[in-house]
Amino acid sequence: MFNKNNTKAEKTNIDNLPISTILDENISLKGDITGEGAIRIDGKVEGNIDLNKGIILGEKAEVTGTLKSNIIVVHGKLYGNLNCQQLFIKSTGLIDGDIEVDAFEVEMGGKYNGHLQMKDRISKDEKVIKLAEGAK
Repeated sequence: MFNKNNTKAEKTNIDNLPISTILDENISLKGDITGEGAIRIDGKVEGNIDLNKGIILGEKAEVTGTLKSNIIVVHGKLYGNLNCQQLFIKSTGLIDGDIEVDAFEVEMGGKYNGHLQMKDRISKDEKVIKLAEGAK
C-alpha cells in the first residue's frame, strides 16, 4: 500500500502531469468531462470526470460526481466515488465517497469518509493457477 521507495517517483509523476485544461475557481460546470488529457479544477463541477492522464482538485475545488483517472490529487472537496491507480489526498483534501485504488497517500489533515477497496494486482484466474501450482 505505502512504498517509501516510490516516493520520489510519485512526486515526479504529480509534478509532471500534463495539464491540458484548467477550470478556474470562478467557473461552475454541470455535465460530464471525458478525454485523454489531464485537468486541474479550482471551481465547482457537478458531473462525472473520466480522464486518463490525471485529475487535480485545487483547494477551492468542489466536485460532485465520480472521478476516474490514473492519478488523482485532492486538495479540495469531492462528494462522490473515485477509481484510480494512484491517489493523493492532501492536507486540505476531503473525499466523501467510496475509493477504489491501487495505491494511495493521505497527508496529515486529509480526510475521507466512505469505503476503501484496494484493487487486486493479480487477477482471480492467476491466483487459482498460483494456488494450484503451490499445491503440487
